[in-house]
Amino acid sequence: MKQHILTITLLAATVCLARADEKTIAEKARATAGTVVEKTKDVARDTKDVVVGAAHQAGKATRAAWAKTKAFVSDDLPVYREGANETLAGLSREIAEVKAQTPSHAPAYFRTRVLALDQQHEHLAKRLARLSPEQLRDRASGPRHALDRCIGDLEQAIDQAKDGTGTLAKTAVE
Repeated sequence: MKQHILTITLLAATVCLARADEKTIAEKARATAGTVVEKTKDVARDTKDVVVGAAHQAGKATRAAWAKTKAFVSDDLPVYREGANETLAGLSREIAEVKAQTPSHAPAYFRTRVLALDQQHEHLAKRLARLSPEQLRDRASGPRHALDRCIGDLEQAIDQAKDGTGTLAKTAVE
């Protein structure tokens, strides 16, 4: 792909040189070199954004959302607990990834958002541990229903934070 970008840039530079007849060759070369460098940077930045965006979307698509797991619909309490714990462990890894990708120049509000993800995760892990077998049986309302919804909320909050890290990284470059 880099070869195609360079070839296209050089062809564009040749056209620019052929059109500007009133300038000396040295002036044409300097002007073209600056244009080539700028266009190459633009193409590289656009290409990076596409690749990073595609990778992020693939990550969203591959995560098995809590509401689609077997544990979510299970009436078997050990299956539910095990599935919920696995889901929370996976979300913990995603939160760690968000932390690692958060730029050092991130504003205080964003660092607070990442801290809130940790706190929300910790709160859900404690709530899961405290659920009684009776509470786990009632999927339609009560503590189990609330926990299920809160896990979904945490998944969405992590996705938003991932989007935010990408935006913050772009603002540092520009």
